[in-house]
Amino acid sequence: MGYELMRPRFERMLSALREKNARAAEWLDHIPKEKWAQCYDEGSCYGHMTTNLAECINGVLKGSRALPITAIVRTTYYRLNSWFVDHRDEAINMIKAGHTYCEELTNVIKENQRQSTCQLVRSFSRETGVAEVEVASRSAARHSRVYTVKLAENWCDCGEFQSLRLPCSHAIATCSTLNLDCGQFISPMYQLDNILKVYGIHFQPIGNEEYWPPYSGPSFIPNPVMRRKRTGRPKTKRIHNEMDEVQSQRIKKCGWCRTEGHNRKNCPFRMREVGESSRQPGNNE
Repeated sequence: MGYELMRPRFERMLSALREKNARAAEWLDHIPKEKWAQCYDEGSCYGHMTTNLAECINGVLKGSRALPITAIVRTTYYRLNSWFVDHRDEAINMIKAGHTYCEELTNVIKENQRQSTCQLVRSFSRETGVAEVEVASRSAARHSRVYTVKLAENWCDCGEFQSLRLPCSHAIATCSTLNLDCGQFISPMYQLDNILKVYGIHFQPIGNEEYWPPYSGPSFIPNPVMRRKRTGRPKTKRIHNEMDEVQSQRIKKCGWCRTEGHNRKNCPFRMREVGESSRQPGNNE
């Protein structure tokens, strides 16, 4: 439900959940939909969900969470600096090459343009850009789908236009019918100039410790009781669920004959198939 772009489908999913688990639906009712449902956020997240952004940072800091505190701070600082430098240089080079948007967005627009070529557009208002777009179904058993597009409001029934803030295939088809440039409906936040502003901050070197000013603040002494044991595997405080249950060990079978008690290397049936030695007992030749 959180990733669904069309509000009618979202409401049907929520109704189905309410029938199966009323307590879960009641718990969701206390949370504003614009906080977790993509179809209600009005494009404020640009299609990004909270979990995805957190996983991006986890990928940058992978392997540093088990280090001491000082090493964690130092590693985080240096990795973020390298991340900013790489993205900043990439944006600068693409701007010098004459690009307006990043490669990923350009590929999305090209794919939407390809899909728009086989869509039927019925214009209702050229001034406001209201149109009806009919998309033929790939399956003969299904009916064609119809979407309403409102260019003045950056709106489409599919939900992609207002959620991602870039024209979907239906909006591009409407722009082509009205002889409009679909680029004017792409959010300026996707431009490389704004991406360069995000990574425009320059980190400064930490410097040699000999040049640091003397520290006159309080001293912190770690509690030895809370110190992790040096021996043994550290205990986790994560709440376990059914995914953490150890599965029963399956009986191993031979990969050649699927029989228990041996493997592919010493399988007797495989040796028979390959053939026995030409030198048989009692054969002098």
